[in-house]
Amino acid sequence: MKRARYFALSGPGNILQMSVADLAASTGLRPTIIRPNFLLFSDQPATIFTWPSRAVVLLGWLYHRDGGNKSVDSFDPSDLEDIFTTDGAILLEKYWGSYVAIFHNEERDQTTVVRDPSGGMPCYHMKSLGITTFGSDMALFRHAGILGHVIDDEQLGHHLHFPNLRTSRTCLVELNEIPAGFQLAIQHGKSRLQQWWKPWIYACRQAYYSDPVEATSDLRATIFSTIGAWASRFQDLVVGLSGGLDSSIVAAAAVQAGAKVTGLTLVTDESAGDERYYAREIANFLDISLEEVFFNIDDTDLELSHAAHLPRPLARSFAQSGDQAYCAVAHAVDAKAFFNGSGGDNVFCFQQSVLPIADRLLFEGVGRGALITAAEIADMAETNIIRCATLASRRAWLRSPQYRWKSKADLLNPDFVNHSRAQFSHPWLDVPAGELPGKAAHIAYLIQIQNHLEGFRRETVLPMINPLMSQPIVETCLRIPSWFFCMGGENRSIARKAFESHLPDSILHRRTKGGPDGFLQRLVERNRNKIRDMLLGGHLAAVNLIDRSSVEAAIKLEGHRNNEMHFRILELVDVEAWVTAVKAQ
Repeated sequence: MKRARYFALSGPGNILQMSVADLAASTGLRPTIIRPNFLLFSDQPATIFTWPSRAVVLLGWLYHRDGGNKSVDSFDPSDLEDIFTTDGAILLEKYWGSYVAIFHNEERDQTTVVRDPSGGMPCYHMKSLGITTFGSDMALFRHAGILGHVIDDEQLGHHLHFPNLRTSRTCLVELNEIPAGFQLAIQHGKSRLQQWWKPWIYACRQAYYSDPVEATSDLRATIFSTIGAWASRFQDLVVGLSGGLDSSIVAAAAVQAGAKVTGLTLVTDESAGDERYYAREIANFLDISLEEVFFNIDDTDLELSHAAHLPRPLARSFAQSGDQAYCAVAHAVDAKAFFNGSGGDNVFCFQQSVLPIADRLLFEGVGRGALITAAEIADMAETNIIRCATLASRRAWLRSPQYRWKSKADLLNPDFVNHSRAQFSHPWLDVPAGELPGKAAHIAYLIQIQNHLEGFRRETVLPMINPLMSQPIVETCLRIPSWFFCMGGENRSIARKAFESHLPDSILHRRTKGGPDGFLQRLVERNRNKIRDMLLGGHLAAVNLIDRSSVEAAIKLEGHRNNEMHFRILELVDVEAWVTAVKAQ
């Protein structure tokens, strides 16, 4: 079952002057709700609860927090009433999933659209002629005749200048997004975006676990129950196995839940990108089949964008070969969904800094505990404890706890960089008084991963589930102090401890990470002329977002020492491919 596609209109009572039949024909969706000031179209049966003047619509997949693995098909009567009287807060308290919920009150001419905190179900919106429209994908806005092809160049530059700082604006003029965990309130022709789920409720000092054993036990139980719920819906899975901790946890929990799992590991010709040893270790331990597929440059077309269906250039061209492998394996084993470990580093608070020491100093004061954490961080960083303690003390007492988003000005036009120095922000980054910098960074990591959860061709073929981003797992991890995650001198230590009897030691204590750097280098070297033509004669150059001379020099660079610049060049190429694809639609 694919994710639902939907398109809705909310506004004055005259919206029915628009032809329901014409909208159904243009979008290819069926009319689901027809009311004087609200229309909803969908390609799947939606879960709907109606009264004479009110309606609740659920699109997506919802589960109950009480531990049951079955999806929610009906609410308790008391919950339905609470949904309206508490602005849907009961959904956050009793339920979780991948969904968009719509609350419509005809008497008040009010529609509220909420998007779950994982952001698994897309939701975009725009306003036209006094009517607010919202839907699952930009193609529907195009088919309805209300969205053009105009690129938002300022936002495109922001996308490159402040990587992964995702805001409500997309890279198309007038089209916006309801961010994960937010709601759009629409009334009397006006709309307002509001924060709905608040990470600091779970990340505040008062919510912290005091005992690592309790945190470990709760995290283990939460991961098993959450991934068990996902596996109950999708029994036949292809799980991307890098041989790392996060994907191994997902595979182990899915197998425990009784799912039929086929592992897939992607391999490059270079040793750094060959993780077959670790992938085989976890596959043998779990007794699951494993497919091993090499990246192939011939399967990569730099002028093709797998994000052409998205309003942001999120696809990475070097992933095209892997995408093809995922689709082929899924077809061969008749899989119902793709699972992966994406977001594990972010959710499990993989920190490569002194922030856990700073947090413990601020939380407990100078003492034995802070010294233990300093020793653990020093071990992880292969440096000395005095240096770590000194840096942590400065971070704790001489700086604001606010997370500073790093900009990336490489190859961008200096005039644009100077003009855009004022950072876009995100409400999750606002740190309440007295809270800790390491936890502020933890929350920022949850924003950083969002651009990496989509932008693949396979997501248009089968549901692509990121189980570690599920609300119960995220909330549990936010309650875990940052210094718990580095106990014993290992990153993500609580997650490792939680699965120590469910994974082989080679995975549990692995410290290295592979990567496709060599493949990226060969990709650039093989396509230098094409890259030069795309970038120097493309949209980014035409609107003065890139520095042409710097780009031209970077394209000529050779050798593995320039891998970071090769990656940046490919980022620009991916944006060019997306712009071309979007303009051609």
